Amino acid sequence: MNPEIPSELVHRIDQYEAWQRETIRGHGWALQAVLGDAEGPPFVYTVGLSGFDHPELIVFALDQATAARVLNRLGEYVRLGGRLGPGDTVGLPEGLVSLLAFPDSEAWLPGANRLYQLPGGPPVEALLLVPEEGRADGARAEEPGEELPCRFCG
Repeated sequence: MNPEIPSELVHRIDQYEAWQRETIRGHGWALQAVLGDAEGPPFVYTVGLSGFDHPELIVFALDQATAARVLNRLGEYVRLGGRLGPGDTVGLPEGLVSLLAFPDSEAWLPGANRLYQLPGGPPVEALLLVPEEGRADGARAEEPGEELPCRFCG
């Protein structure tokens, strides 16, 4: 144990990592929410789709609850054998999302890389979800940074 890291923080990290692994074992993936700060915007990404030999997914510009619904719908599609790739557009109840290659997964998806990047290998592949203008329910997308409770996010 690193003496510079308080034991209660080590315990909390250990508990979170155990929850994450158990969630991945039970569902196939977990979600990692990152709160925005002065250095970057809030976002949510998957951890575990790499286990299906599929890129992880990351989304900005959605509140956590909407991001969780979108990522879980797409995660279920992948779990059932579906494949998503750059250039795809997917219609969901929340609206249309387009997918783009996301080359900087090492910096933005540390949880996925910690579990799935092979030693000495490249970072895990990732796709960026870009919400299209307008939503299927007619509502405007929430303003980036607006946070709502998310019972699905870790």
